[in-house]
Amino acid sequence: MKKNKILFLKARTGMDDPSPPMSFSFLGRIAEEEGFEVLVENLNAQYNEKTNEDIVELIKKEEPTIVGVHIFTNAAKYSYELMKKIKPYCKLLIVGGPHPTICPEETLEMGADVAFVGEAEISFRKFLKNIKGNKSLKNLKGIVFQDNKKIIKTGKEEVIFDLDKIPIPDKRFNRKSDYIKIKDEINNFGQILSTRGCPGRCTYCFSLFSKCYRYMSAQKVFEEIMDLKKTYGINFINFIDDAFTINKERLIELCDLLMGKNIEWSCATRVDFLNKELIIKMGKAGCKMINFGVESALPETLLKMKKTANPKWYVEHTDNLLKWCYEEKIRVAVNILTGFPWETAEGMKEMQKYINKTKKYVTSGFYGGILQPQPGTEMYTEYAKEYGFEKWWLQKRSIFKDDYRPFFMAYYHQYWDHLQNNFFNFDKDKFREIDKLYKLMGKWNLYIFTKRRFKNPFIIQFIYQGLFLLSNISIILYKLSPRLEKRILERIKKFGYKFKFRKGSEEL
Repeated sequence: MKKNKILFLKARTGMDDPSPPMSFSFLGRIAEEEGFEVLVENLNAQYNEKTNEDIVELIKKEEPTIVGVHIFTNAAKYSYELMKKIKPYCKLLIVGGPHPTICPEETLEMGADVAFVGEAEISFRKFLKNIKGNKSLKNLKGIVFQDNKKIIKTGKEEVIFDLDKIPIPDKRFNRKSDYIKIKDEINNFGQILSTRGCPGRCTYCFSLFSKCYRYMSAQKVFEEIMDLKKTYGINFINFIDDAFTINKERLIELCDLLMGKNIEWSCATRVDFLNKELIIKMGKAGCKMINFGVESALPETLLKMKKTANPKWYVEHTDNLLKWCYEEKIRVAVNILTGFPWETAEGMKEMQKYINKTKKYVTSGFYGGILQPQPGTEMYTEYAKEYGFEKWWLQKRSIFKDDYRPFFMAYYHQYWDHLQNNFFNFDKDKFREIDKLYKLMGKWNLYIFTKRRFKNPFIIQFIYQGLFLLSNISIILYKLSPRLEKRILERIKKFGYKFKFRKGSEEL
């Protein structure tokens, strides 16, 4: 009897994924338990060079029973292009992820047969059982599909409250060669999602996991870490939770379990769920980097984005956290988010001052971006009609003509495309000051990138100044001719991965 196969896909967007999607690891394990052979092609993986046409040929050859596409809103256009190519050769095309959760009917219009809404572990397993048994889908929760041209919404599946009951995700479905060229890149397989949901109510944020905060026990997290260490030789774990430190008791218990185990790790968290005592504890347990979702230092923005009700305390506490991490030699990354409609050029100048004041403590880089209003958020609901960006993911003209991103976006002006989208029609002064702000952060990121990979101060300055110069040359060339910029700088950009894991000084 011919074995059922399922092919999981993620479309190429031009911004490479260094790590495999967690969804494929979770759902792949479920599919295998239900008797399916699992195939995975993440076209966005940093070393995957397959094209949409290659996927068509793969489907023709393997004849999978089900093809599943994971979709983020920012990648919706790319995903739909892939779906259009493969649809004629798919027996059953399903979609899941944040975008189908918010816009399931749209994904059906674009070719999907079934859209999964929200967390899919329960609904996906039931779905596979029904497919194998040729049973109706109408009694399944958590999906949207068409029946005789009528849209059927089956309602929400139950929330998974006990995350310990979910099997440890199996990453072997992901091809190592898509993510690894250098030995230390095996740590790219070290991502762990140990919580779901967030108690925050930020107006710009949409989560696949709703606002219902849940967590795996410290013991279960520890078991997953040890499994990754044993299976892959991983010695650095990256927790990708939205706010890893919310449950302080669990955090302390996990730190105790990790003491002396020679495991290093990083995490992201909110500013209001951490203190000096916890930072010291984390440092002793192997924490090497914390990514703080600071977002802004402007009181009006902090209030309107619902990040805090006390901006003065928030900014002061953030300053203290950065200093405490610096003292404990824990690297710090800071997320900065701007581009809200109420912000002004003067506000962006204040943010530039804030960056200059705090950057010496930011030893892993500035990240975040410029607001891209996501469907399902307050920012989208309140402003989409007023500013004319309804369904922008379908209507926005592509900034790039191919998958290539210019050299200057690699480390210097990472969110340049976010700025060009300009959803809120910034005046020229505000546009200029936002541009300056992200160049200021990017310049510091270039310095950090160089400092952490070389020890000799003369080499550090030479490489840093060289990268800064090349980034500015890249901007000039790109304005003249994107094709010319690509021809001159693409090889240099590709060469950069050799320095990605080079270890230099831990001090900044």
